[in-house]
Amino acid sequence: MIKNINFKNITWINVFNPSAEDLKYLIKNFKIHPIIMNELTRPTLRPKVESYGDHLYMVLHFPIFSSETRTTLSREIDFVFTKNTLITVHYEKIAPFEELLSQCESDEEFRGRHMRENSAFLLHKIITTLFEFSLRELDHIRQNVDDVEKKIFESKKHYNTIEEIAFIRRDILNFWRTIKPEGLALESLAERGILFFGDDLKPYFSDLTGSYLRVLNLLENQKEAIEVLYDTHESVLTTKTNEVMKMFTI
Repeated sequence: MIKNINFKNITWINVFNPSAEDLKYLIKNFKIHPIIMNELTRPTLRPKVESYGDHLYMVLHFPIFSSETRTTLSREIDFVFTKNTLITVHYEKIAPFEELLSQCESDEEFRGRHMRENSAFLLHKIITTLFEFSLRELDHIRQNVDDVEKKIFESKKHYNTIEEIAFIRRDILNFWRTIKPEGLALESLAERGILFFGDDLKPYFSDLTGSYLRVLNLLENQKEAIEVLYDTHESVLTTKTNEVMKMFTI
């Protein structure tokens, strides 16, 4: 399914779960390299940035929490951009991305702020929005970590806590697997983006790297916290088990 948004000389083409007809449309209307077209037919496992003359191709993955599985899932977005056109391709629904797309479609003031001069401003807005969403998801993880801490130190039912710790550890691990590899891709984007769009856009690409580092640092803080709580829980549980065994022995 293709959605086309235009504002002055800037075009945003979004393709959801591309079909053969969608790819034919892209081939017919945009001079996209055949290697990229082949990449768009299936999800890509690793993030990357590649240059193809008059357009750049980038693959990024973003962590999205699934309430059904109680863990974070990796969601991919492919970006193909020229000076004035941004093509995004994704294979699953991504709520914050869909909201941004809808806002851009309905809000002319929004288009005026972020679809100006060249496609880099729109690209910056999309990636920044998704990292901001990642920060909100980390707030949710932090709340879960805080709840576990209270149960360990304030509750007597320690045997039920280990399952919650396991869910949080898995959630953090999947989040980390998704976000950690993005660093090299964003560094490459900063280098290639400045060459492609000019030095004036350097602060915008540096800002994307900064947003990524904020997410990564907060994630590592939560990772360290849950590991400490896991060790503490094991220690408390062992102590209580020893006390019970001592009573039985007596």
